[in-house]
Amino acid sequence: MEKLSWENDDLGISFSVAYGRITVFKTTLKAIGLPPYFRFLLDPEKGKLAVEKCSYKSSGAHQLPENTSHDSYELKSMDMVRFIYQTCGWDMKSTYRIRGIAVPDRDMVVFDLTTAYRVQEGHLIG
Repeated sequence: MEKLSWENDDLGISFSVAYGRITVFKTTLKAIGLPPYFRFLLDPEKGKLAVEKCSYKSSGAHQLPENTSHDSYELKSMDMVRFIYQTCGWDMKSTYRIRGIAVPDRDMVVFDLTTAYRVQEGHLIG
């Protein structure tokens, strides 16, 4: 059985339906230049999610706080998280984490939701 691990420099995002929480890892935000604003782009048919740098005028824009000293940025969107869980067929009692791939020329990080790891007590369990 392959040992699952997560490196501190991995681009990542995680979801917890119990709290309606989306956690965007700081590595992901750094990959798009720690922008003042970012948004999510979701393609449920392909199982892809992107975090994209945007302007404050962009639809769905989220503002980063000025203090970005934490290792992640958390936001709540129960509707979006539930939709992702239902679309992906994820266990509603679990938290999921996904590695991303930077697309520098588009100022975005893309996540393949079909490659999500379940997280239990801080450990990846596949």
